[in-house]
Amino acid sequence: MAETIHPPGALAHESYIVSEGKKRGATREVRDGAVHDRFFTVARVHAGDAVLTDNWHTNEVLAHVRGNFAGRTFSMRALEAWGAQVESDRRAYYTAGGRAWVFDLEPAAGEKGTSTAAGSVRT
Repeated sequence: MAETIHPPGALAHESYIVSEGKKRGATREVRDGAVHDRFFTVARVHAGDAVLTDNWHTNEVLAHVRGNFAGRTFSMRALEAWGAQVESDRRAYYTAGGRAWVFDLEPAAGEKGTSTAAGSVRT
């Protein structure tokens, strides 16, 4: 029987189980760019070129998304587990409150100390 030779890394994980976020328990395919060691800092959360209606719901959702993502460093896999679609190293899209929000990303060397909801710093 002939032995099959695979290039290094060819037998890496082909899918993974989402363990956090809205899609908990779902299976996702691993893309080439979705490696464990890719980290991004969400520099800014905004509506892109959409015109926002100034009402309670829009303001609350924007404040919530900014409060949970802006200024924090995440792995690419964590952003995708939360439902964000990473388009490039500079931009991701996230749907919340019936609207697509734009994340301006900055590549990060690794997970740095980030502020948590309680205001402490994680290292």
